[in-house]
Amino acid sequence: MLPARPVGACFSPSDLYSVEVLLNKPGLEYNLSIEIPHEIEVDGKTFVLKVWNGSRGLHVRVEIPTVRHLGAYWTYSGAFVITSKAIEKLRDLGWVINESELRRGNATFKILHSGRECTSDSDCATGGCSGEVCGRKGEVEKIVTPCVYPLWYECFRLTSCGCVNGTCSWKPNPEFENCLKSHGVDPSKVIRAGPAKIVGEAPDPEELGEAVKELLNATGVNCINFELYSRSQEGPAYNTSEVSAPDVVKRVLEGLVEKGVVKGLTKEDIEDIAKVAEWGNAGWNSHIGWYETKNGGYAWIPYDESKDPVLVRFTGCGYWDVGGSNGSAESSVGLTNGTESTGTSAGTHLEGNNDQNSPSTSSTSSIKALCGPGLITLLSLWALMIVRRRK
Repeated sequence: MLPARPVGACFSPSDLYSVEVLLNKPGLEYNLSIEIPHEIEVDGKTFVLKVWNGSRGLHVRVEIPTVRHLGAYWTYSGAFVITSKAIEKLRDLGWVINESELRRGNATFKILHSGRECTSDSDCATGGCSGEVCGRKGEVEKIVTPCVYPLWYECFRLTSCGCVNGTCSWKPNPEFENCLKSHGVDPSKVIRAGPAKIVGEAPDPEELGEAVKELLNATGVNCINFELYSRSQEGPAYNTSEVSAPDVVKRVLEGLVEKGVVKGLTKEDIEDIAKVAEWGNAGWNSHIGWYETKNGGYAWIPYDESKDPVLVRFTGCGYWDVGGSNGSAESSVGLTNGTESTGTSAGTHLEGNNDQNSPSTSSTSSIKALCGPGLITLLSLWALMIVRRRK
């Protein structure tokens, strides 16, 4: 399966190409009277540095600078699963696949999913009298089903229960699906998968259109009309797959320690933070901080991977926690409306300002295209719904 990064519910477009660290570990001290640069250069590339003191601690955010891109864009939301067979087919066609990013020539696609039931196969388990239900470990074991064993249950030998797009599901593959069909069972009633969002872009609309057709054909979602949009949009100056988030974050934190801005942050702390740093670890849900893990210890981890995180559900939220511990920000760098400043009050920051964190677009026109016939698989929670009806 192709892993995809979960969609953060509190989400700003710039979060996708940013890393934000909340230095909230006990014992850390800050001296914000020292001048902090607005930019930092790493391996010949410039990155935007934003530092502010909030009620939860010091925030250090590094962003890939934005530029205005001209070209074509395409988005899709719905059930979407990339099997190993689909990956093999795409690679044979010249696609380059790197985790949740797919590239075909100058066309780039990013896959994000909103399922939060699981992050790995180990989060899932089977339940039911015959082991026919795949669900979240710790919950699925409580499900009670009738002790029957239809012939089609033999099909489960052809697959496994695991994490698919953030949802615990029987993993789809051609043999498993064909077996279900041979017994008259609709695969969409058995296979679950979290909804996904795909964003594709390319300088040339025609090239993007051909890439979209190949992607949909390879994954079986190939019986839809789709639209490409020609427009200009702000985006990262560098491809996130070509710049190392760990290296940039490590350099930034080392620099703040060397200047005396941060005291008490050890080399081990910096190494641990760098290990988990990825572009997209930013914003309320996904920032990195010192949090309790699901195992009960404490570590530098993304907030949404901590024990019992309180996630919020809205988009365009901008910068969060901009108020200092005494009700105002003691110092901030690069957080005002288009200008960078130091020593401003919390009221001048971007919190709640949705528009300036959204990609600005202009001259939008639609180019319609039609792909070949096929079947869109709609995935459901059928097994669990049956259980609820019987209770």
